[in-house]
Amino acid sequence: MTLSTDIDSTGVKPADCGGHNRALNKDIAASARSKTGDNFGHATTGATAEIRRQWNDFKAELLKTYPDHRRGAQMVCVLVHDDPARACP
Repeated sequence: MTLSTDIDSTGVKPADCGGHNRALNKDIAASARSKTGDNFGHATTGATAEIRRQWNDFKAELLKTYPDHRRGAQMVCVLVHDDPARACP
């Protein structure tokens, strides 16, 4: 398989990648489609909102499922701190 540089990313793709359409790729700010209007901004804003919603739902479930002895709160603390041994009681 011959590899060629993928213009829309930092990786490489097979030269015979017929299914790839650079006009549809808006995953990075440098791609042509991401520059249409504010496609890239809309995509990142939407993704950020969805991730925040999922985290809040997950956190609420941990707190609800493990209320005894602050276990749910401790789990949340461990997940959000780089040094949970020091940051979480």
